[in-house]
Amino acid sequence: MNRLDEIVKLLLSFDGISRKFVLPSIIDRLRLESFKGNTPHSLGEDSAAIGTESDEYVLLTTDGIVEDLCVNYPRAAGFNAVLANMMDIYAAGGTPTSFAVALSYSDPKIGEALLDGLITGSQIFRVPIVRGHTNPSSSSTYIVGSATGRVMKTNLLTAGGAESGNVLVLLFDKVGQRGESYKLGWDSVTGRTSEDVVRRLSVMNELASEKLLTAAKDVSVAGVIGTAGMMLEYSGCGGTLNLDSLDSSRPSDIPLEDWVRMFISLGFLVATAESNLPDVKRIAQAHGLSTTFFGQADDSKAVRLTLGKDERIFFDFSKGGFLTPKNVNT
Repeated sequence: MNRLDEIVKLLLSFDGISRKFVLPSIIDRLRLESFKGNTPHSLGEDSAAIGTESDEYVLLTTDGIVEDLCVNYPRAAGFNAVLANMMDIYAAGGTPTSFAVALSYSDPKIGEALLDGLITGSQIFRVPIVRGHTNPSSSSTYIVGSATGRVMKTNLLTAGGAESGNVLVLLFDKVGQRGESYKLGWDSVTGRTSEDVVRRLSVMNELASEKLLTAAKDVSVAGVIGTAGMMLEYSGCGGTLNLDSLDSSRPSDIPLEDWVRMFISLGFLVATAESNLPDVKRIAQAHGLSTTFFGQADDSKAVRLTLGKDERIFFDFSKGGFLTPKNVNT
């Protein structure tokens, strides 16, 4: 088995990707059986875009933190509940406006640490905590956050707008370290001021206002390869992802096998026309972020990985849904 085969095997067994395999069936049921479940720009997006009578959409997103992190690293869990939701709002081109949280725990020390993380996240990302629910005598420990945001209707970024011929670009802060609480996390927030963090996140606001992107997602726990697969499938595309490009631009102390699976704080995956690459790079650099061009969308309905002279099919969407539901916006 060569290195590319080993990476493909590693990715297919990676929980950050495999846990997504249930999503198409769950979302299909919600669309079919819930009230107005087929609303555009909702299920399948990082943030739902809710129509208003003004020239803005209201953005809404929700993220939960796994129990293991809540029990063993409660402060990090509280902070990451805010971070995950903020990333979703910015990925849609929006600006966060509020945050709400549901807490469940039995150990008061865990509860205090969860709150501490939430408050720190609120200050760093400049988002008010406006609502919550707390169960301090629960048999389970968890935290679920939800956030609202706003975006001009003309600036909304969708996760499913990639087109054949588009290039895929990873935007991330190369200055950071492996996460203390999650070893497959790239932490570019610890030690940063609120001003620095918001400046990096607001890259998506400028890219959206300049109309340079066709699609965008934040790099989630599925890692850059899983996130790219989700974007391509939701866009009705296939594509080729070049692992050599990711290898040459990764942080020097993170091996490629980890980098392709990493959650990247302040990291976004965007699709754009190749002619826009110079402008995307210029804006990213102005916000303190690096750019890596590592893939291209096509109409093949398959995602292929390349490393050196080797190429392997990673997903074949013609065989059915893998990671995302059908995009009702197209």
